[in-house]
Amino acid sequence: MQRVPVSILLTVCRLIFVMAVVWPAAALIWKCVTQGEAPTDGFTFSTRQLLLLWRSTWMALVATGGAVLLSLPAAHLVGRVGSLRRGPVAACGMLLLLLCPPTVYAFGWETLLPVEFSGEMRCVGVWMLWGWPIPAVLVGLGWSRSGRVVYEAALIDATAAAAFFRVTLPLMWKYIGVSAAILFLLFFSDYGVPHICSLHVFATEILGWASGSARTIDTIWPGMLNVAVTALVLAAILLLWRRCAADRPVDAGESPPQRPLPLATALTIILLAIGWLLPLCALTTRLDSLGAFTDALVVYGKDLAQSIGVASMAAVLAMMMGFGLVTSRRWLGIGLVGTLAFGAVPGALVGESLIAAYNHEALWWLYDYWPIVAVGYVARFGWIGVLFALAVVTTPSPDLTAQARTDGASAAGVFVHVQLPISWGPALGGAAVFVALAVAEVAATTLVRVPGYAPISLVLIEKFHRFEDAMLVSLSLWLVAACLPGVLLMFLSLRQRG
Repeated sequence: MQRVPVSILLTVCRLIFVMAVVWPAAALIWKCVTQGEAPTDGFTFSTRQLLLLWRSTWMALVATGGAVLLSLPAAHLVGRVGSLRRGPVAACGMLLLLLCPPTVYAFGWETLLPVEFSGEMRCVGVWMLWGWPIPAVLVGLGWSRSGRVVYEAALIDATAAAAFFRVTLPLMWKYIGVSAAILFLLFFSDYGVPHICSLHVFATEILGWASGSARTIDTIWPGMLNVAVTALVLAAILLLWRRCAADRPVDAGESPPQRPLPLATALTIILLAIGWLLPLCALTTRLDSLGAFTDALVVYGKDLAQSIGVASMAAVLAMMMGFGLVTSRRWLGIGLVGTLAFGAVPGALVGESLIAAYNHEALWWLYDYWPIVAVGYVARFGWIGVLFALAVVTTPSPDLTAQARTDGASAAGVFVHVQLPISWGPALGGAAVFVALAVAEVAATTLVRVPGYAPISLVLIEKFHRFEDAMLVSLSLWLVAACLPGVLLMFLSLRQRG
């Protein structure tokens, strides 16, 4: 009798994936075919489109290289500690830096830097100072997993710095490649930071094409340039990740964790201060009085609460979707590729797919109200639910899981009754991470916004264009506050599991 409710729950969870990813993707393709129209400029790519693609590419590449270099001290710190659970404070500091919307940092650096400072360099700098924790964690954990024994052997004849740069770092090319590819996709498809820096890049132009033309093909055809680059980079990520997963973990007894070097710790703290604290402090200097925080809450408190509420509901749906996908190998492969693709392409393409899927008379009950925004959040950030569900599956003891399977439990039963109760902390942390990212989403939300509901991210952009500094700063700092629950939950989870 217990298997019937579980099977129903699995069906519902997988239906969420169909509604958020499969049906919008199929509807977008079908609409382009059935409209039977060529793009306004024909099936060619204009010089402007190619130049925008080149600008987005070189800026993303420069920011990626810079972020990887900045991450080396923190990667050294993570690698010596051996696990994020042994350094929860540093891990949560890096998570806090990542969860705060990069647009907020862009506002802060706009205050710090002179008006004549290059917009391209400001955008690249914001990306670098925001994204370096990703390679720090991936490369550091990779070093701890497979390179620390070689590093310790090299210490016999070399200094710590020489052993790291000459011996360990070349062995870490797979982890460096994965983290660099992830950073490139994040920067290449970002809308917010280039927009704040008054730059025209491919992601900002796609939103303009989507907003300015009723013909789907006018957005999809030039967007194929972005999709092609994204597909190649995603394929590289999956290939490199499989090679990283094949590395044999080092036995903890064979190579115990070490104390981090003081220099690496100091440089990591300095980077966190420059990347997070400095721009936020600069933002506060634009306030006339602290009463602006209260004014923002009075005027836009309802919008902020609704934004967090809709994002929270979408987070629950995304976590349910992840549960439905990871309990089946067949669904997991399709789900992982689909959610990662929707997360990697520009948000405007995701919004356009939702319009193609749900802008029909029969679906007015969804498309004309705020649930369409929740579906957009699931489509845009559903990969978080899948990855955290995977983390839940792989966290508990293999012996405990094997015993449950021996006793006759299905994969779904093991997940519900064994893996999820043990890993509730990371699951809640994943939901909080989802909420923090969703409330800052702009591009996809712009295309599916509905009357009577104003997402706080769009209110923030409106204040930026109207030069209303007090409200801009206050709302930005409220978005920073929305990130704190996710960081706190992850910290408690790491401390508990430690």
